[in-house]
Amino acid sequence: MGSLTITSPPLSIARELWRLGEPDLASRAVSLSAEQAVDIGIRAGDLDQSGEARAIWPDGPSGVTSALVLAAVEYLEGSMRPCARRRRLPEKNLPLALQASESELWAALTPVARALDRRRLEARE
Repeated sequence: MGSLTITSPPLSIARELWRLGEPDLASRAVSLSAEQAVDIGIRAGDLDQSGEARAIWPDGPSGVTSALVLAAVEYLEGSMRPCARRRRLPEKNLPLALQASESELWAALTPVARALDRRRLEARE
């Protein structure tokens, strides 16, 4: 496993995809399993650490968001590409299915964190 994993639950991945102009991918991402979210997070960490995310999408969103959504697009479509939008749509415009409180988003992270912990333990054995 790479040195950085961007840990994000399927709901958060879906929300970012939607806000960056990818509603079809967002509707698929919301159904990802915790294990699939870990796969995306590991790939996103690699893309961020290597600088590949910035090279592929230099004008994409700041922070690790570019790497996360690039990894999600790659996972869901089979090849990497920038999202349709560079700037996020307002969170208040999210469809009802993607709306969540901060506590709901934190709760959604728990199964992903557990899946990541399991993988790290298995890698040590």
